[in-house]
Amino acid sequence: MKIRQRAISLDLNSFFSAFFDKEVQKYMEYIRPCIASMKGYVPGLQPDPNQKYIKLNSNENPFPPSPRVKEVLRELKYEDLRIYPDPISLELREKLGSLYGFSPNQIICGNGSDDILNIIIRTFAQPGEAVGFFEPTFPLYRVLGVIHGVRIISLPVDEPYDQPPLPPDDVKIFFLANPNSPVGFAYSTSRIAEMAREIKAVFVVDEAYAEFARENALALVRQLANVIIVRTVSKSYSLAGLRLGYAIGNEKLIAEMLKVKDPFNVTLLTQSLVAAALEDQEYLRNNVSRIIDTREWFSKEAAALGYRIIPSEANFVFPQPPQKGRGIGFYKTLFNRKILTRHYDEEGLRDGVRMTIGTRQEMATVLKVMKEILPQFSNK
Repeated sequence: MKIRQRAISLDLNSFFSAFFDKEVQKYMEYIRPCIASMKGYVPGLQPDPNQKYIKLNSNENPFPPSPRVKEVLRELKYEDLRIYPDPISLELREKLGSLYGFSPNQIICGNGSDDILNIIIRTFAQPGEAVGFFEPTFPLYRVLGVIHGVRIISLPVDEPYDQPPLPPDDVKIFFLANPNSPVGFAYSTSRIAEMAREIKAVFVVDEAYAEFARENALALVRQLANVIIVRTVSKSYSLAGLRLGYAIGNEKLIAEMLKVKDPFNVTLLTQSLVAAALEDQEYLRNNVSRIIDTREWFSKEAAALGYRIIPSEANFVFPQPPQKGRGIGFYKTLFNRKILTRHYDEEGLRDGVRMTIGTRQEMATVLKVMKEILPQFSNK
């Protein structure tokens, strides 16, 4: 009887599998081939807070936002949510302009820097034209390129990362993540200026982690008409949940981007709370300093244990155990010890994991675990 039941179960499984395959195939006829075949962007795992992970996989700030944000949040009138927000985020653009010394007309705000990157491709590259970037890099560049039907040119860079190849002349946009994600290294401003002058395209410097780095490329906006700087408040201002990114560039380029953006792409809540955070630069500097200090301390201690650490200028590091190619095992072992990191199954990234810098106490716990598990990943 058990054998017969098992046979019936297998037959049913085969039937339903074939049925659902046909159903999926039917709906695939409606989907653009490039979308059906592509691998979408995969965000970092967001676990249930009750699971008590040390969450180091999404480059979130371990500290809360400025207390001024809390004050404004208390004062917000819920009845105001019935009206649309300012479609051009003028107050935010004015505050950012005052902070960095630019005209509001040189700034555009978006629903996170992801929105800004989307707007850039929609504004400057037609389907079939080329968009380039170095790899390893932020995976969303490729995903957005596929969605918009552009031709993708990815140029691999290897350690020591100081001699990147020249992009081809026919690219319309070139994205440079600086500091790099997911590795953390950074190019000097002088090297970025050389690349921007050599390239005949819109040169986008994605500075999502600029506040944690020694240098930034903002000054290039005043010198070179093709440079656009993209930034976010998610990491340094501890406001990942609000989704606010912005770009600073030539006024004429920004004006064209404003035509392309969604009409009300930044919520009223986001505009109000980010404006408050921007006013508290002392709080920002103190938090950033704490993270940098912890990053440098952790990097030194992890290297002393025997882990390979590429010098990082972001709010994360990329530790690699002594045995090469063991990144996925390292990730799983940390995961089983309730430490959540990010592993990338891509060329040049399989040896380690990306690990956000948490609080000093969290990183001390991580170091303790890394010491305990090191024999599993040692060449000895």
